[in-house]
Amino acid sequence: AGKYACLEVTDSGEGMSLEIQKRIFEPFYTTKFTGRGLGMSAIRGIVTSHEAIMQLTSTIGVGTTFKIFFPVSDPSEYTELSSSVLSLPEKTVGTILLVEDEQTLREMSSELLAAMGFSVLVATHGREAIEMYHTHGSKIDVILMDLIMPVMGGIDAYHELRGTDKTIPVIICSGYGVEAVSDIIGNDQHAGFMHKPYKPDGLHTMIVEMMNSGR
Repeated sequence: AGKYACLEVTDSGEGMSLEIQKRIFEPFYTTKFTGRGLGMSAIRGIVTSHEAIMQLTSTIGVGTTFKIFFPVSDPSEYTELSSSVLSLPEKTVGTILLVEDEQTLREMSSELLAAMGFSVLVATHGREAIEMYHTHGSKIDVILMDLIMPVMGGIDAYHELRGTDKTIPVIICSGYGVEAVSDIIGNDQHAGFMHKPYKPDGLHTMIVEMMNSGR
């Protein structure tokens, strides 16, 4: 029930079998020789974050159609954002190792974390993060790390970190859904997942929770 705006995308390709259709949203599943198999998982995460609905139809030899239904609110339901919504959380002391390969996101995130009161160390990929951890490990309270990066991605860096430190808090951030990492960090009480783009309150809350979880 309700009103929706529909985005429809159709191709005239070779289509997909029922078996493939059932698996295309699985993280790391791909039928191609190249690629990570995370594209459709990312799309599902984006659609879910918008509280939208996605429908898939595909016929071998005919093509594939995706329909995405975005809920449309009544204009009368809109409310202006209050200043409290836009305000930053209370400042907190601690040191964050931010690992992000995209310069713009790295700079924005650094400024956001600094505004929250944190000291920020910066790395551009997983390998650099490992090196900084070995140099500044005793000072780092939380590692905030992107999932997909050149040289070394977040998952490989996480595994290497856990080889030497089982309790340092690690938050993996990604535009992909949590399914991309749940099998890897799901049983680790010192690891968490933050969906991009993250909201200041949500990010601050998770960082503080991870810091308070103790080593």
